[in-house]
Amino acid sequence: MWHPKVLFLAALTVACGEPGAPRVPMVLGGDAGPQADQGPALDAAGAADVGADATLTGRDAALTPDAATDPDATTDPDATTDPDAGAPADQGPPDAAAADAGGPPPPPPDPPGFRLTAFGAGTVADRPNPAGYGCAIDFGHWIYNAGVVAPGVASCDPIGAPTPLTPQVVGRAAERPVAAHRWWGSLSFLGEMPIGDPNSAGYLTPDPITTRISERGARLMGIPSGLRLTADGFLYQVPDPFSEVFDGLAIGNTEHGNLQAYLADHSDGSVTVQWRAGALPVMEATFAHGSPYAWFRALEGRLAVRTLRADSGERGTFCPSERSLGVWTDVAGNRNRFLITGEGPTTFRSPASAEVVVENAANALTVALLPPGPGAPAPSVCRDFEAHARAVVAAVDIEHTVDPATNTVEVTHTYRGPDGQPVQTLAGLHPLHWKRSAQATTAHQVRSARGVIKFAVTDGFSYRLPYVGVLPYLPTTVGGADPAALRALIERFMAAGPDGWNDEPDTYWAGKNYGKVAEVAAIARASGMPDAADTLVDWLKAELEDWFTATTDGAIDTQKYFVYDARWSTLLGIEESFASHQQLNDHHFHYGYFVRAAAEVCRVDPAWCGPNRFGPMIDLLIRDYAGGRDDPDFPYLRHFDPANGFSWASGMANFVLGNNNESTSEAANAYGAMVLYGLATDQPALVSRGMYLHASTSATYWEYWNNLDGYRGLGADYDTFLPGYPQITTSIIWGSGAVFSTWFSPARAHILGIQGLPANPLMLHVGLHADYMADYVALGLSESPNGRPSGLPEDQWRDLWWNLWALLDADAALADYTAFGEYEPEAGETRAHTYHWLHAMRGLGQVQTGTGALTADYPAAIAFARGGVSTYVVYNFGRAARDVTFSDGHVVAAPPGQLTVSAAP
Repeated sequence: MWHPKVLFLAALTVACGEPGAPRVPMVLGGDAGPQADQGPALDAAGAADVGADATLTGRDAALTPDAATDPDATTDPDATTDPDAGAPADQGPPDAAAADAGGPPPPPPDPPGFRLTAFGAGTVADRPNPAGYGCAIDFGHWIYNAGVVAPGVASCDPIGAPTPLTPQVVGRAAERPVAAHRWWGSLSFLGEMPIGDPNSAGYLTPDPITTRISERGARLMGIPSGLRLTADGFLYQVPDPFSEVFDGLAIGNTEHGNLQAYLADHSDGSVTVQWRAGALPVMEATFAHGSPYAWFRALEGRLAVRTLRADSGERGTFCPSERSLGVWTDVAGNRNRFLITGEGPTTFRSPASAEVVVENAANALTVALLPPGPGAPAPSVCRDFEAHARAVVAAVDIEHTVDPATNTVEVTHTYRGPDGQPVQTLAGLHPLHWKRSAQATTAHQVRSARGVIKFAVTDGFSYRLPYVGVLPYLPTTVGGADPAALRALIERFMAAGPDGWNDEPDTYWAGKNYGKVAEVAAIARASGMPDAADTLVDWLKAELEDWFTATTDGAIDTQKYFVYDARWSTLLGIEESFASHQQLNDHHFHYGYFVRAAAEVCRVDPAWCGPNRFGPMIDLLIRDYAGGRDDPDFPYLRHFDPANGFSWASGMANFVLGNNNESTSEAANAYGAMVLYGLATDQPALVSRGMYLHASTSATYWEYWNNLDGYRGLGADYDTFLPGYPQITTSIIWGSGAVFSTWFSPARAHILGIQGLPANPLMLHVGLHADYMADYVALGLSESPNGRPSGLPEDQWRDLWWNLWALLDADAALADYTAFGEYEPEAGETRAHTYHWLHAMRGLGQVQTGTGALTADYPAAIAFARGGVSTYVVYNFGRAARDVTFSDGHVVAAPPGQLTVSAAP
C-alpha cells in the first residue's frame, strides 16, 4: 500500500533482488504498508480516454449491472454443488424479503463527456474526470487519479496528458477479463522485459522455477539452488538479472531475436506466454506453479537452449538419450541441473556449445528443473523426470468445497492437458498442500521459496483447511467492562461530529475510517446505545453513498467515486492511494474496508443493501477484488492466488523477486467481510467463497509467514524457513523468498504489527497458538524500553499491540492499558474499540476454532477458552432461530438477528 502522493523510485535491489539496497531507479509497485511515508506521488493513474469504450482486448466493453446484483449469479456455475455447500439457505436478515419494495431511483443523465452505469441506486463512471487529476514533482512529474497509466507526465502546471497502459494480452486471455495479480502478474502489464532494461524487472515465479520473459525468449533458473540468507530474510538474489542468460539457461528461437511477449492464457495454477513478431505468433511456453517442468513450442524457426558458457567448469551435459539431454550450469555459486526433453525423436545440435538447437517434428520441448546436487544426477533421476516431461500440462484447475457440518474447506487441484482432460504429471506440492493431503509423494523434493516442495506422480490432489469463523462484533456482556466508561469513549469519538471523523479522500485511508466506525457502531448498539449506533450508521451511509454515486448535482465528481476501466477489467476508486490505479495495487486491502463497513449497515438496515439501493455497488467492489468464476467484467479472485493459497498485493509485480504481499490480516479483513456481507444479504455462494479465502489466508499465515511447524521443531521437511534464518516470523512474502521488514518502517512493532490490523473479529486466527503468540508478542515489543505496548513511541501502534497481546494475555494487556492513560489511536482504531476489545478478550480467552480440533456448523460461530471454561459465540444472521452445533457436542440455541453467548465448563 502506498500513500496517495507517493514517489517511490528505488530499485529494490533490482540487480540482486533484496529490498532496501537500491541500485537503479525503476517504478515499483506492491504493498508498501499502511503507514508508508515515502514522499510525493508515483501512484499514477489512467487517462481521459481510458473508459468503458476503450477496451483493446476484443471483449464487449459494457459493464454488466445485472451481474453485480448477485456476484455469483454468473460467476459460480457449480455453486449449488461446490462453493455453496457450506452455506445454509435461511441466512437473510429478518426483514430482507421486504427490503426492496419499489424500484430504484431513475439513473441520472450522463454528464457531458462521460457515461454512467447504474447499479441499484449507485452509479459508476466510464473514465476518470481530468479535473480530478493530481500531480506531484519529485525528480520528475508524476500524475495520479487518472487510471492505469504510465506515471510520468510532461509537467504538473498544467498537468500533462497521461499515457494509458495497454494490457499485453492475446488469444484466450484477450477474450477474458484481464488478470494480473498472480505469480506471473508482470506478464499482462509488461509483456516482454527487454534485455538490459532495469525498468522492466518483473520475474515470473512458478516456484521452484523463476523466469524472466524477454524479447529473445525465457531465462530459467532454479530457486532452490539460488536461495540464500540475506540481512533481513531469505531470497533468490538473481545475479545479473537483466541479461538473456547468466546462471541457469534460456530458451530462444533460431530465427527471431526481437519478439513481443504476451499473456496468451492462464488458469488457476498456470500461465501461457506467446511471443510474436508483429502479428505473427513465433513461440509459446507454459509454466505451472510448483511444477518442475516448463513446456515450449516453436511456431516459427527452431527452439534453442542457451547457456552463458560452452562446456567448461561452468557448464556440462549428462543423461543423453534419443529425446533428452541434461545440461548443468554452475555460475555465481548457483548450480542448476536441467533435463531438456523433446517431443518424440529429437536431435540436439552442438550439445557442448553455448547454443544447442533442438530439432524434432513437433518443434516442442520440455525443460525440467531437477533437484539440485553436486555433479550429474543419477540416471534414475533423469528417467523419473523424463517419464512425464512430455505429458503437457495446459491448465491447473483449483476448486473448493465447504463441508456444512464442520465448515472445513476442501481444495482440489486438477492438472489438465491440451484436450482439457486430466493428465498425469510430476506435480509439485508446497507445504500448504502436502501437510494437509493424503496424496502419496515420491522421494524427489526440493527446498524452495515456500519451504520443501514434494513431487507426486498424479493428475491432481486435494487438501483440507479449517475455518476459524467470523463475527460482526465481540460480546459486550463478558469481561467486566464499565458500561459508563465505554459509553463515554463512544461519545468522545462521536463528539467530532459527522464532518470531523473522516478527512481522508482516498480508498485506503478513508476505508480504514469506515471500518473503525463500523466497529464502534456495532459496539454502541450492543451496549444499549441505539441512537448513537444509528447516528454512526448514518455517517457511514452518507460516506458510502458519496462513493457509490459518481455525480453531484448532475456533474461528474472529482473525488469519492468509482470508475470502471474496461481496458483493465477493474474498478478504480478516486482518489487512489498506493498505486491502486497505476499498478492496480491493493484493491483487496482498500475495498475490504468498504465491504466491512457496508456489512454492518446491511446487518441493521437490510433495505439499504437491497438490489434497488446500494447492494449492487457493494457487490461490485467484491467482484473487483475477489470475483467469482466467469464474471464478464472482472477476473476470478483478482488478488487471491489459488495455487499459493494466499494473496498478492501488486498488479504490475515489476520486481526481480516476483510478486509480494505484506498484511495478511488486511486480506483476512477483506475476505471475512465477504462472509459477513453474504450472510447479511443471503448470498450463500458469496459466503462460501469468502470462507475459502479466509480459511486459506489463515492457514498460509501460519504456514508461510510464521512457520509454525518449524517453530515447534517438527523436523527439517516441516520447516518452511531457510535453515539459519534467525526470526520466528517474516512480514513480506515474495515470489522467491521472504523478508523481515516492511515497506515503510524498520521498527519491529510495525514489522510484526502489520499482520494484526485491523483488530476485529475477522482476524482472530492471529491468536490461535498461544505458545507461538507469546514469543511473537515478545519479539514485536522487543524494542519497547519496558517490553510492553506502553513503552512504544506514539507512532508505533501502541493500541494495536494491546489488542494483539490480549489474544494471549488480556489481563496483562488491560493492566498496561489502564496504567498508561491518554494515547493517540492507530489510524484504523478508536479508544472505544480498544477498551471494549481488551475487556471482551479478558472474558472470552483464547480462540479455539480454526485449528480443526474444534469446529462449528455455522459460518458466524467461534469458540473461546479461558481458565477451563469454554465460551461459544454465535451471531445468527438468519430469519429464524437455529441450533448451532460445535464438534465437541455443545449446542447454542441462537435467536435470529442476535449475538448469543453460551458458556460451558
